[in-house]
Amino acid sequence: MRIISGKFKSRKIDFPKNRLTRPMTDRTKETLFNIVGSFVFGKHVLDLYAGSGSLGLEALSRGAISATFVDQASWAQKIIEKNLKSLGLESQATMVGMDMLAAIRKLEKKKVGFSLIFVDPPFMKGLVKKTLLRLDGSDIVLPFAQVVVGHMWREELPDAELKHLKLVRTKRIGQACLSFYFRLESTDEKTKSYISGEL
Repeated sequence: MRIISGKFKSRKIDFPKNRLTRPMTDRTKETLFNIVGSFVFGKHVLDLYAGSGSLGLEALSRGAISATFVDQASWAQKIIEKNLKSLGLESQATMVGMDMLAAIRKLEKKKVGFSLIFVDPPFMKGLVKKTLLRLDGSDIVLPFAQVVVGHMWREELPDAELKHLKLVRTKRIGQACLSFYFRLESTDEKTKSYISGEL
């Protein structure tokens, strides 16, 4: 696994070599960041279900200010810390070693906010829906923040139940999909078209 672009382009990063994780492929990751584009620059990033931390690390390489990595697995935490040390990014990173719900509660208490959030949980476990519903009502998602979700193409999404997050684009890559949500202050169609790259 490698960093695709930015300051650390082509640098290799470690990842869990077991069946307990499903690293996002380089192809999917490259598609994700091609769509996100320059939005990542200067942002505070949250990487939920971080695994190896590859999404947060890629964001830092591309100019994000900071990245907060959330994963409850001790082996994932060790690999993230190893990758951060290897790239010299410890000062720009925070590790939260707990499950998604507990981590969001902790971040809310700290009154921190994020403009770019990655959600890439194990497929078909109901975690995408659960996470989006929790983020939808949380102040850690800043106005006009982008939430990028990796999921199986047939996985249920809670779009009709979301009050603040709006789905603006879905890109299918094989059996997987990337869905892009924005926390909009307005559901104006022109705004949504601009964000989804149609204008």
